[in-house]
Amino acid sequence: MNGRGGVRNLPFDPHGMIFYHLCRADDAPKYLEDGMARSDGRHYVFDRWEDIRVLIAALDAAVSAEPEYVVLVLDLDADMLVAGPITQRRLPTGLAPDVTRSLQLRSRYPEVDVSAPRIVDVKNTVGDSVRAHFAPREYRRAPVWRFLSYVRPYWRYVAVATAAGLVKFLVPLVFPWMLRVLLDDVVLKRGIDPNVRERTTLYLVLGVLALNLLWMGATYLRSVYAAVAGHRMIRDLRVALFDHVQRLSHSFFLRHQTGAIVSRVVSDISLAQNFVGSALTNVWMDSALLLALIIILFSIHPMMALVSLSLMPIYVLSLRYIGPKIRLSTREVQQRLEVLSGGLHEKVAGVSVVKGFARETQEAQLFATHANKLLNKVLYSVRYTAANEMVVGFVVHSAPVLVVWYGVTQIIAGRMTVGELTQFLLYLGMFYFPLQRLSDLSVVLSNSLAAIDRVFEYFDTQPHVVERPDARSLPDCLGAIMFEHVTFGYEPDNPVLRDVDLTIAPGENVALVGPSGAGKTTFANLVPRFYDPSAGRLLLDGEDLRDLELASLRRHIGIVSQETILFSGTVQENLLLAKPDAGAEEIEAALEAANAREFVEELPEGLWTEIGERGAVLSGGQRQRLALARAFLKNPRILLLDEATSALDSRAERRIQQALARLLKGRTSIVIAHRLSTILNADRIVVLEAGRIVDLGRHAELLARGGLYAQLYHEQFHHVREEQT
Repeated sequence: MNGRGGVRNLPFDPHGMIFYHLCRADDAPKYLEDGMARSDGRHYVFDRWEDIRVLIAALDAAVSAEPEYVVLVLDLDADMLVAGPITQRRLPTGLAPDVTRSLQLRSRYPEVDVSAPRIVDVKNTVGDSVRAHFAPREYRRAPVWRFLSYVRPYWRYVAVATAAGLVKFLVPLVFPWMLRVLLDDVVLKRGIDPNVRERTTLYLVLGVLALNLLWMGATYLRSVYAAVAGHRMIRDLRVALFDHVQRLSHSFFLRHQTGAIVSRVVSDISLAQNFVGSALTNVWMDSALLLALIIILFSIHPMMALVSLSLMPIYVLSLRYIGPKIRLSTREVQQRLEVLSGGLHEKVAGVSVVKGFARETQEAQLFATHANKLLNKVLYSVRYTAANEMVVGFVVHSAPVLVVWYGVTQIIAGRMTVGELTQFLLYLGMFYFPLQRLSDLSVVLSNSLAAIDRVFEYFDTQPHVVERPDARSLPDCLGAIMFEHVTFGYEPDNPVLRDVDLTIAPGENVALVGPSGAGKTTFANLVPRFYDPSAGRLLLDGEDLRDLELASLRRHIGIVSQETILFSGTVQENLLLAKPDAGAEEIEAALEAANAREFVEELPEGLWTEIGERGAVLSGGQRQRLALARAFLKNPRILLLDEATSALDSRAERRIQQALARLLKGRTSIVIAHRLSTILNADRIVVLEAGRIVDLGRHAELLARGGLYAQLYHEQFHHVREEQT
């Protein structure tokens, strides 16, 4: 069906369909260059231009100014998409309810990243192509050149490997020359003394054997030095990527699955490693060998050399057409693998939830669905690889036939000897061997380049929280915290904190109270500068947090988060994360303060007991107390306690409150607790609602005012009394 400007829907094809995505014009250049990442949120698409026209009409009616929207035309495979209703917030206002329901029934979103080549056109709101109007963004070095910068420290290894490789592949060129000499000048030549014939044959054979010894040494050096350069470079790249990922903002980890990040650091970099061993040595070796062989072939017989190269255009066209498709299909295989890895990591980490809801069968079916989609992408890649192999094989096996036909006609005409034809055919076989290897290499390079692109997508992701070049160290900290008209939101148009103005004195114990979603955890996360305010500023001892070194700032802050994070290893190894040089007495004191010493001593190996991934062998209360002990061991000037005692029973909680009162004396603390019984003795209680401070004071003062705090208090304690009765 034709739409505006001649836009049409292509017939249904399970392997490729046209879809439309409405987006802001300002976002189009980024999508055209980098593609559409699923970490940016769901990109809803429609397969009918009429649906896009409905959205455009609603935007035209709602906005008086000229719309700043364009439509991306996407060529997507059906298995890349998941049916999902477009959210109400993504739809323009003024749509009739039945129109909204209709759009939500037909909307879909890609469950993988959409690569830039999948964006086949950009249209304006009347359906005319405007892709040419979007200039590319500022120049960036291609990822492959940035990748090669990691090879620079090991260029000597690469140089030795390349030189040894040249020797390895050039030495065999002697054998066809030797064979021609034996045939034409020794075996078939009349009138030569038998002793001279035997002596010449022996010398030629011994000479070739001696060169083969040189070939052995060159082969060994080439393999070892290429491997050393490749593995060391990949080690450096993997460490650099992990270091970069660790420094990214918290928002990055909220948008990306853990398994997807692991896939980039492990799987993609391993795939990129092939580029080092293949491109940096084989390309140069094979290219030099081909050049030498072309010179030799033309020196033997120029016309026959032209005959042998007559099929080369087919080879070149194959590389130009199939190579980019292999690269795209490989990239999409890695994207599918990333989705599979991310889902697998989530389900394994949450296996207790899966079993608790008896979801084993459904999750197995879902995993099989993702595995089948990955299989489809792999098979696409296999088809392109097989097509490339087929075309190259045709060229490699057909060219010698043409050479034999032409050579035989030349021998019959007396213009060529049998030895010359034999020599030419041997050299021709050597010529097509590296040519075929270069073809295979093009597949490897396409796979590696796709992985390199994905790796450097992470390197191109910059943290939102950046340390200034002239940031100052903070050797000592009093703990005075000041929020000056702070506004912050994870999304620009949806602030979580609004105009927060608060001063916390050194050593003051401040509690944050409010309903779920009021912004309590976000408030605490701004103190260690996990995020920067959208407006206003945050001061520590009179210094803007943005003027301080991040490590120096966080050295003075201890955190016990709502979700207890422990790592694989022993109890002691987890405690020493807070203070690596802590002594035995300090560790025991921290355990005592957190009411954890007793249960640790009862563990099979005490402090040296392996606690499993995320502390799996411990109870929830035990994990919480170890996290508290870790914070106590750090002995910071500022403590952030998010639901710090929520996993403890009433007896342990009372003991913890006593320990906290001793520990927090003279230290600044911010405590978040939904159970108000845990913060009755706080110096001040900050009541948050919808991101704003709506009340402030001590427990008795807030109760007397009868505001939100009093309401929460009475609801909670009325609920407790009902449970007790």
